[in-house]
Amino acid sequence: MGLPRFHIDGHLYYITTVIYNRLPLFTRSAFIIPLLDSLNFYRYQHEFKLLGYIIMPDHLHLIVWLYGKSTVSDFMRDYKTFTSKRIIRQAQVEKITDWINAFEQAGLETGRSDNKVWQDSYWDENVYTERFLRQKLNYIHRNPLRSGLVEQPGDYPYSSYRNYELGQEWLIEIDRGWE
Repeated sequence: MGLPRFHIDGHLYYITTVIYNRLPLFTRSAFIIPLLDSLNFYRYQHEFKLLGYIIMPDHLHLIVWLYGKSTVSDFMRDYKTFTSKRIIRQAQVEKITDWINAFEQAGLETGRSDNKVWQDSYWDENVYTERFLRQKLNYIHRNPLRSGLVEQPGDYPYSSYRNYELGQEWLIEIDRGWE
């Protein structure tokens, strides 16, 4: 049994979700682009502002500000379901049999589907203050450094760091309305 979730209208949420068995899928752009594309679609479908993100090889962090009727659970259910299908399909097209087998094995282990990409559930925290928001943004932007992937945050392409510090909006637009 996980921690209770608190949906508070107009709140910001720091979200973490992880690939099942921490398989490092997000080291190839063909698997990252569907995440960004789907994130952009669901920001309108579920009415949220995207304040920050990072896509690490086996997990991702998001900071979202829901302003519509959807909850974090609604968004994450749809996002993980759709991106799972796209990731599986991409692995099949590229004939990455190790990953395809891992998805099938994960499905067997959980007994809930033929294939499984994401771990069950996700972690979320309510963001109550601007200080906490900045702390979480700093944490996600420094994640690739702590993992030894890059030497500077700006060197990692799949992060909102480039949006904030370099003014680049080339992967996905960041909502800065909170500033």
